[in-house]
Amino acid sequence: MDLAMAQRLVDRRKAAGLSQEALAAQLGVSRQAVSKWERSESSPDTDNLIALAALYGVSLDKLLYGEAANAADGPEDGSADTETADVADEAEDSAEHADCGDKPLVDISLARGIHVIDPNKGEEVHVGWSGIHVTNERKGEEVHVGPGGVHIDTLEDDGHSVRTNDDGTVTIDGETFSSWKEAHDKLDHHGKHFHTKVGRAWNKFPFPALVTLAYLVLGIVYGTWGMGLFLVFLVPVYYAIGDFIDRRHLSKLTECVYPAAAIAWFLYMWLCLGQPHPAWIILITIPIVKALMRWCRKQWKCRKQA
Repeated sequence: MDLAMAQRLVDRRKAAGLSQEALAAQLGVSRQAVSKWERSESSPDTDNLIALAALYGVSLDKLLYGEAANAADGPEDGSADTETADVADEAEDSAEHADCGDKPLVDISLARGIHVIDPNKGEEVHVGWSGIHVTNERKGEEVHVGPGGVHIDTLEDDGHSVRTNDDGTVTIDGETFSSWKEAHDKLDHHGKHFHTKVGRAWNKFPFPALVTLAYLVLGIVYGTWGMGLFLVFLVPVYYAIGDFIDRRHLSKLTECVYPAAAIAWFLYMWLCLGQPHPAWIILITIPIVKALMRWCRKQWKCRKQA
């Protein structure tokens, strides 16, 4: 996929007000896949292209070829000169991008702002009306400066230990990689990496499909379509247990399992027993438990470093 199309995918996503993670969730793919599309490292398959065109409300030709796809049909609103200029600009941009090789991709627009992508380093900088947004996917870093203040998100915020060594290697959670590129290839954008065969096999097992099958069986055989919906809460619990088996982080297990159990209990009290009060109080404890677990992790990390 050429860089011009990759940039169109970036522009369409930002115009729709979607993050890479939100778009990936809507398409049912990983955030890494979306990131590779927008860095021109890979191309969406036919199904994903059709889904993207439907999501952005444009034709497939326009998504693939930009405004040039509609040039042969003539202008719809009489703005022939404007559309011709846009097509010419895009063709010029495509020619520039084709010659740039692995150089950073730069897009400057009054509506979109300034957007720079460095595919080699995995860095992305966007300066627009909403503020300044800087991401480094290989290092798992994200910084946003805007009207709402400053937001910084790193792998360390997710409980990971990250250290760049003097020899150019990087150590994440005790595992050393020869470079950030190698770490990016082996870790996802949250630094998720299963170290044991049990954890890897646990994560690959299609548990959501099993839950769906169990729901259908319970509904068809016993008619418990409503109660069967509570099986959905087993999905996050399943993956939290897999992470605990692999990493032995009790605080993260609690931080994931407790909200799922609390919400399921409240819905049961409300929908099945008709007692939403005072059952709703359990929902207030969720942020308290999450904050407590994060505090415990920070204390343990400080003690470990000491």
